[in-house]
Amino acid sequence: MGLRPGIDALKEGFFRSLIYALLIGYALVSLVPFFWAVISSLKDNDSILRQPFSLPKVFLWGNYPRAWLEAHMGLYTFNTALYAIISTVTILLTSTMAAYVIARVRKGNLLYLYFTLGIMIPIHTVLLPSFILIRNFGLFNSRLSVILLYIAFNMSLSIFIMVGFLKGIPHELEEAAFMDGATRSQTFFRIIFPISQPALATTGVLTFLGVWNEFLIPLILLTNRALKVLTNGINDLREQYGQNYGLIGAGLCISFLPMIMLYIAFQEQVIAGMTAGAVKG
Repeated sequence: MGLRPGIDALKEGFFRSLIYALLIGYALVSLVPFFWAVISSLKDNDSILRQPFSLPKVFLWGNYPRAWLEAHMGLYTFNTALYAIISTVTILLTSTMAAYVIARVRKGNLLYLYFTLGIMIPIHTVLLPSFILIRNFGLFNSRLSVILLYIAFNMSLSIFIMVGFLKGIPHELEEAAFMDGATRSQTFFRIIFPISQPALATTGVLTFLGVWNEFLIPLILLTNRALKVLTNGINDLREQYGQNYGLIGAGLCISFLPMIMLYIAFQEQVIAGMTAGAVKG
């Protein structure tokens, strides 16, 4: 009987070490594409093809200004940031308002199911009808068309996260506000919205990342070079009879560096929002 606690402790330590090992392995595997992009951005094609994962013997920093100019990165970065900011702000406001109604005003699974069904619909299945609608409304090749589809395709996940968080907010806060004479809209904007910052950070970062990395929507809806985004610019770096992988790697590094900085800046809020939604929802 005296050996039982020691055996249980050994089992717990073994499984904990196994989980840590699996997580570390997963993290290392996930970092391989980033590592390859960084080292490839500083090498020429011959070095990449012969030794793809070796460190560069000569650092070709010229790939970065060349990628910036040839892929029109300055213009495309501005366009991408513009689309991402407008889409994210609109989604945060509208999804939080919809989630507030679903979670605290008109509680019911039917309305919640209606809004979250979009999570289960692959974007590729609705691209053609979306393109036809955009064209019929005369919005093809415009900034508004891209922003509208970004909002539509990201709304379901945002509502899903916000509903899980808002369900955990104590009702006493609203009751106290109503007793003080606050209206429903005042209660939402002065109480509910400010205390939803963790969930808003989670939703905002996920939405911003999704919009920043989107490729198909702007590729289909935009033909005007002045309106295109970063992913289109990286795609334009491909050559007709071969690929300059160093140039493509430099373009990838330029595109994902702002996203890494954004996530580092808001990682605590993102984790807090995801944890709160999982526990309270």
